[in-house]
Formats: sequence, C-alpha cells, structure tokens
Amino acid sequence: MIYRIAFASTDGVRVDSHFGAAERFYIAELDTEKEDCDITENVSARPACKGGEHEVSGFEAMLSQLGEVSAIVAQRIGPGAKKYIKEKGIAAYEIPLDIEQAVCLLMEEKQWEVDEWQYHTKS
Repeated sequence: MIYRIAFASTDGVRVDSHFGAAERFYIAELDTEKEDCDITENVSARPACKGGEHEVSGFEAMLSQLGEVSAIVAQRIGPGAKKYIKEKGIAAYEIPLDIEQAVCLLMEEKQWEVDEWQYHTKS
C-alpha cells in the first residue's frame, strides 16, 4: 500500500513544528511493499493555534489543506488536536526527529498495521 503522511517541518528535513502552529507540512508517500518513502509535495498551512488558543474550525481548515493523509507527524500535538485528528480517522504521532528517522521508526514499528491507517493513495 502507499500511504500519504504529513510532516510538520520548516525545512523538509526535521520534524520541528507543533501541529497547531505549523506553517508548512511536507507530504510523503510511504510505499509499504517497497519500504520506500519520498516527499512528493509541501503545503503551506494557516496555523490553527493562536498563542495557545484554538478553535476546532482551525483544525478542520488545516486538515483540509493537507488533503487525504493517513498520518500526521509533528514535534508536538496537543491533546485536543490529537483527539480531533484521530476522530477524523488519521493517525497522529509526536516524533521530534529528522523526517528520514521518523519514517524509519514508523516502518520498523509497522504503524500502518498497528493503528490501522484508514486513508491511502493507492494499493
């Protein structure tokens, strides 16, 4: 399967942004059969959090900008945002590492099987 994962990152190298404050996400396609992952695009986002406060509509807008993703990886995801993301059928992870290291961790643990990722781009 090929899954789309959104990484909250300022530079496309490190997972260094809090989900609600992220201004950019890098979208990667993870091919679980080939055990390969490539960044295919980056998306500008309007941060949902404003100085520690947020509204659900802000989370909805961010998810809409990301399109159909199976998982979101950020440096930090607050409990309210994490609950909202999971209710939408999207896995949420806090992995403050380089994107390459985060992908390795997700693949080693086969998170798409453990968490039953719901969205994918193609089989």
